[in-house]
Amino acid sequence: MRTFTLTLLAALLYLGAWAQAEQPRFMSADTASKAPDQLELHCLPEHVSVKMANGRTKSISAVQAGDTVITYANDQITTTLVQQVDKLENIGTALTQLYLRPVDELAASRSSWPMVPALLLEATPCHPVQTTAGRKRVEELVKGDVLYCYESATGSVSAWKVGLIQVNAGKLSTGYNLITETGTYLAENVVVLGK
Repeated sequence: MRTFTLTLLAALLYLGAWAQAEQPRFMSADTASKAPDQLELHCLPEHVSVKMANGRTKSISAVQAGDTVITYANDQITTTLVQQVDKLENIGTALTQLYLRPVDELAASRSSWPMVPALLLEATPCHPVQTTAGRKRVEELVKGDVLYCYESATGSVSAWKVGLIQVNAGKLSTGYNLITETGTYLAENVVVLGK
């Protein structure tokens, strides 16, 4: 009986240590870790580019609170202040890949999209994006849904349709999300929402 009790105790200690090590950690510039039950795992990989107000791009991991980014809000291109950068570590959640193509490929700007390639956006399944039908989570998108994409060469926004959705396209270890004044920003030139 004593051996069984010791084995059970060792197993419980191991599981407790494993669970503690695998919990996602939420960090922002101004806050400490939040409890896992308060987390909303909508974020983007660290390599995703964000369009800055000066026209350059930065990886989302390099954006800081106080930076100004370009966005599309209230049917116009504008700039918005980044109020907070959220960073989630040890997530281990699946990534979804969205492949987008211009709705009107013939009218797409050849200077912005020389070969009119499929545009790739990677995000966690519950990350919100702006569609022509309103706010949707990535996991709610279906082939043919239309999103808004910014064209740097023309300074305009055009409609891009979802062509392919690949779920479980990889695991995300560390993810980022921006909280902006308008609630939107451009990730890989696609209009996405903060929360």
